[in-house]
Amino acid sequence: MSARIIVIASLLLAVAGCSAIGRLTVKDYTAKSGERVMAGQAEPKDEYNCRKLSQEEQDWGLSGNMDKAAAMERVTSVAVETAPKKGANYAYIIAPSETSILGFNVNAFSDAEVAYYQCANLPPAE
Repeated sequence: MSARIIVIASLLLAVAGCSAIGRLTVKDYTAKSGERVMAGQAEPKDEYNCRKLSQEEQDWGLSGNMDKAAAMERVTSVAVETAPKKGANYAYIIAPSETSILGFNVNAFSDAEVAYYQCANLPPAE
């Protein structure tokens, strides 16, 4: 009986951890215009009632593969400033995948993409 409880508790912790990780990848930002924009590496939840406005490429470059954190910060910053101009309040950042063949990253020169959404029911700012 106790082994069963341990297995169930472990599964519940894993599920809770996964949902928290998904939430951590999206943050609140304020554009220079003063508008609130949520941006990150997760598509908006259905409950946000969003409609996709556009999707466009953002420069990632070879340096982005060497310093992913700096590239993600740069792309996010551009997306946050661009979103209000497009009427968007949510930016989904899509980094290039790291697909490699024989140790060579075949997406080394690929760009990131940003999908802009207008959401009616964003959660309150934290």
